[in-house]
Amino acid sequence: MQCNNVTNIPKGLLQLRGSLSSMMDSLYYDPKVAELMNTSMGQFLNGHPFLALAVLVFGAMATVPIGIFLTFATVTFIGATMGLVLLEVFLLSLGGVSLLCVLSALAILAILVSLVLGACYITSNNVLNFYYSQRRYRVTRLEPATNITVMEQDGEEDEEAYGKPEV
Repeated sequence: MQCNNVTNIPKGLLQLRGSLSSMMDSLYYDPKVAELMNTSMGQFLNGHPFLALAVLVFGAMATVPIGIFLTFATVTFIGATMGLVLLEVFLLSLGGVSLLCVLSALAILAILVSLVLGACYITSNNVLNFYYSQRRYRVTRLEPATNITVMEQDGEEDEEAYGKPEV
């Protein structure tokens, strides 16, 4: 029995994939990115994508609290130049402890977001691999005595139905 459920990939989706691929290639081969990737830190992060994602999420989420803290420090410094040195030390200490708490919470949140995104990626990848691996095989016969299903791989029929894979 042959599978008649042939799914064609829409041309718009293929064009989107091509444009995203070219955009990622241009970003990866940018001289500044290439210089960063040649450092030991860049090679380490390239070998540990989960950690790279966690660093990226932490960096993106930490910009606002750091900007607010720097504004706060500038304002308190200006106030301290007017003679409020004792107040400045107290307020900067309080602000520093608050920033430490916020950045610690953001680091934990960044790791949790990276875990969720990594789990979603691994799960969807495994589901898609399982789905398409099942579509490549067809049942040719069932051995009645042993209940063993004999499956053969569809060779040229799949290439004709789905098109040759792009490299």
